[in-house]
Amino acid sequence: MFSRNLFKSFFTAALTAGLLSSCALFERDANGEPSHSWIDGKNYYSYGDKDATLATVAYSQGDFKTAEEHISRALTNNPRHPQALMVGALVYEELGRPNRSRQYYEDLMIVGGDETTILGSMDGKPHKMSEIAAQRLRLLNMNQTKMIIEDQNGNKVFNISEEASAAQGKSALEEALFIREQARAANNKAVSEADVKAVEVLFTPEEQNTISRFLILKELAENDMVTKEEFLNGRMANVGGLLPLTNTPPAAGVINPVPSPDLILERIKALKEAVASRAITPREFSAERDLIIEAILPPHPRQRLKKKAPSTNILDAAKDIRKLEVIYDLNLITSKEKAKEQKAIEKYLGIAPAPSKTAKAAAPAGAPKSMNPAPLAPTVPEVTTEVSIAVEEAPANTPQPLIPAVTSPFENIEIK
Repeated sequence: MFSRNLFKSFFTAALTAGLLSSCALFERDANGEPSHSWIDGKNYYSYGDKDATLATVAYSQGDFKTAEEHISRALTNNPRHPQALMVGALVYEELGRPNRSRQYYEDLMIVGGDETTILGSMDGKPHKMSEIAAQRLRLLNMNQTKMIIEDQNGNKVFNISEEASAAQGKSALEEALFIREQARAANNKAVSEADVKAVEVLFTPEEQNTISRFLILKELAENDMVTKEEFLNGRMANVGGLLPLTNTPPAAGVINPVPSPDLILERIKALKEAVASRAITPREFSAERDLIIEAILPPHPRQRLKKKAPSTNILDAAKDIRKLEVIYDLNLITSKEKAKEQKAIEKYLGIAPAPSKTAKAAAPAGAPKSMNPAPLAPTVPEVTTEVSIAVEEAPANTPQPLIPAVTSPFENIEIK
């Protein structure tokens, strides 16, 4: 009887000790930190506090490798620790691992709650972690989409291949031609899709890329994305791409593929939104916008194309004049520029102008005759050849401002 009671006493003592020891295990983690589990009624967010703090210190000192190790331990203990997620996202940005950084920002937007911090803040002031995560995520996505890259010569070019450029729904030239043909249809002129295609095949792919760049810059000006001066600087430095015989050749990159105007407009609008939400600074916005303008039509080209040789036969000259008419209809050149280029095309047809007749001065009476008179050149019948090229005349009311919604940028330009 006594032994049975003694056994019960020992069993009760052992059970109590086991419960106490298990409570101690719940209250302490592997690093000896207090564990606020469900037993004491507190949430579990403080798991990993020590490693998150050490990671923050290492990050502030630029020791990203050590910070990564502490972040790994903190998130192993608590995958939803806000500070560890924030520091981790910033560390992986620095280490060039944007996908992991993006994952942490997305998690932080969910679990951040009302936690505030200055880590990752754009203005150095405390903000909600979820808001900072959203801003930096937007900036991270924008930086990963590299629209502008440098070629081997250091020129800024669009990061787009020939195939991708051709696969985009409508190029700037196609859209402009469609609008042009619509306007003609409104004037009771029969227009078909074949007419648009006929104009497209008139230009080579390189010429289409060049014209598209002028149309894109013009559209940016119409949407107040670039200033009048920026438009003029880019246009006048590269107008030789439209008028090759009367202007300096354009930048070497204008014949390269170019994205559609919609894509470029979306990019600049996204940059504006990023500035408004403080995801980027106004200086960063201005820097990328300037890169876009330089990639479209560089105002100060480093390298230029070779000067185009003039056409020396009637068929090629007629084709050049037809191209000139289309470019004029698209409001990319002025009437004076068009007339000057057309005159140059006709000049280089390879037909020499008729020699002008000069009256010989009569020798005064009594003047001595030359002892060795010069032999007379054989008489050749004079042949005058006239070439007329049929050019479709534009209606009198066709010329429009080159930037319709903006003051005409050519009002003070004198074409020499």
